[in-house]
Amino acid sequence: MIKRLATEMPQPARALSWLIPSLFIAGLLIYVLTRQFWPSRIAIGAAGVFLFAFGFCVFRDINGAASSWSRMYKESRGLSPEHFTFADVPTLKGMGFIYMVMAVLWLCMAVFAM
Repeated sequence: MIKRLATEMPQPARALSWLIPSLFIAGLLIYVLTRQFWPSRIAIGAAGVFLFAFGFCVFRDINGAASSWSRMYKESRGLSPEHFTFADVPTLKGMGFIYMVMAVLWLCMAVFAM
């Protein structure tokens, strides 16, 4: 399921889903290597921007991001498309909204962290 999400999700959601963890990990590595917090704040802030954009793509179902996510989940579980699951499009759109809220928290953490 995770492999299918990473390879078959429509653009721009697929690119954004790859950028979020890579920037977050890069921010942590920058801090570990340099012991300076400001470069990692920039990386975490950029990850927050991309997380917001990813959440927006899922929330607004841009290029069918939430629809394809729901379809892939149902196919991986062997369910028919009409079958109700908690991975239906309205639920995934709610997850996209939660991703946008998390992104705002990441941006606040990057801007206001001491």
